[in-house]
Amino acid sequence: MVVTSEFVRERALDALELDPTRIHVVPLAIDHTVFGPGRDEPEPFVLYPARPWPHKNHARLFEAFASLRQTRPRLRLLLTGGGHERLGALPEGIESLGTVSTSALASLYRRAACLVFPSLYEGFGLPPLEAMACGCPVAASNAGAIPEVCGDAAVYFDPTDVEAMVSAMVEADGRRDALRAKGFARAALFTWDSAATRHEDVYRAAASEEPAGMPTTT
Repeated sequence: MVVTSEFVRERALDALELDPTRIHVVPLAIDHTVFGPGRDEPEPFVLYPARPWPHKNHARLFEAFASLRQTRPRLRLLLTGGGHERLGALPEGIESLGTVSTSALASLYRRAACLVFPSLYEGFGLPPLEAMACGCPVAASNAGAIPEVCGDAAVYFDPTDVEAMVSAMVEADGRRDALRAKGFARAALFTWDSAATRHEDVYRAAASEEPAGMPTTT
């Protein structure tokens, strides 16, 4: 079995009677030909690319944004992904762009003051890596596999703590240059060539094993 993170591997071992030696972690990756740095200047908006599933934690993010906007009234929160009509009327300063192309998303990453990623549960989490590759500072939840993916290149917060979320967004914006450098280095580790090679290694190892019940030959 191939899984995307150590977090998922541990959940599988907890929930299922599996042989630990047969569960292999191969992280996902990003397309570096699309997600990369540009010359865009940062604009006063925070970006959250996520559909409004319950674990994506939009309600708490809206609370945090309202608090943040008291001291930064020009700041906007931009949402991408479909289904935001299910959230009802969006609070002041929040705009849904709907489903956007990958090139448009990359442009948003390059121009955002920061990416906020308040998810309550992730088996991996691609948006923080995409943002890092584009030079966007990241404020991210400390839940699920997110810290495993982002390493030391993000500012973390408890996704159930609204004020911690506010502080993390402010810190990410304030540490822009340092986080950009860390983010570029972190995102560079996640390539599809590496993922393909690691999958091949798993498949070759599985193919070389003797089938159960088959006698060995000498």
